[in-house]
Amino acid sequence: MRAGAEQGCGRRYLPSTFNHLLSLSLGLFLVAGCRAERAEPPRRVLGGMVTLVPAAPAPRPEVDTAVFVVPADSLIPNDALGRAIRRGRAIAMATRDSMHLDRSGGLRCVSCHLDAGTKRGALPWVGAYAKYPRVDAKGGVLTVHERVNICLRRNLRAPALRPDHPQMEALVAYIAFLSRGVRLGGRVEGQGDDTLTVVAGHSGEGQKVWKAECAGCHGASGQGTPKGGPVWGRRSFTTASEMAGWTTFAGFLRGHMSDGGRRSLLSDQEVANVTSFVLRQARSR
Repeated sequence: MRAGAEQGCGRRYLPSTFNHLLSLSLGLFLVAGCRAERAEPPRRVLGGMVTLVPAAPAPRPEVDTAVFVVPADSLIPNDALGRAIRRGRAIAMATRDSMHLDRSGGLRCVSCHLDAGTKRGALPWVGAYAKYPRVDAKGGVLTVHERVNICLRRNLRAPALRPDHPQMEALVAYIAFLSRGVRLGGRVEGQGDDTLTVVAGHSGEGQKVWKAECAGCHGASGQGTPKGGPVWGRRSFTTASEMAGWTTFAGFLRGHMSDGGRRSLLSDQEVANVTSFVLRQARSR
């Protein structure tokens, strides 16, 4: 009788139990899905008041890659953080004046990070904050503050800033604002620079292209003009800069330094030739 009752109970309650477990599993799946699309909670960074806040569009969970979106100015808060964000953008655009740097240099933050760090494929800061902290080539931990200092030192010969220095806080606040909604550790489409199909160039041929297509904006001797920054000599980036690397410089030139960024103006081989010519010129260490 008991066996029969147990069998009866099994027939009676097994479907209900199964449905309950199915519903529970579905609920957990939906919760997990929501968590996968939700931006990381606000978190404080060392020496600053910067927080990441949710924003659309969220990273696509299948590849954790966010769409390239520049946040609108209307999203800048009307408080101390908002003032820091606007100050950071101003420093990026007028770096030498804002930081009282040696006027013999000719570069600003926006010389490499075009359109105040918002131009797709031109070393943008959109999503850059989400890449830090990260492990560097030597196995150490690199913070966003340290990365900013590396850029300032190698390209602008600026002194290092403390994490709690007002100018550092402002720059990091602006970079963080441009990274709204990007998951920490995630990527954004359009980060980095362009790619090149050619891996070697001829310096002599590059000099000819330079005179015809580049000197008008960057000067015959690469010293820079009001139209374009210096690309060699004491006023330009140093030999330690990433821009002094063949791949980075060629990719940047390919996508954005061909007469206002018209990629079709120069062929890949011409870009490679100009890169070889420019990087052979003298610059500071």
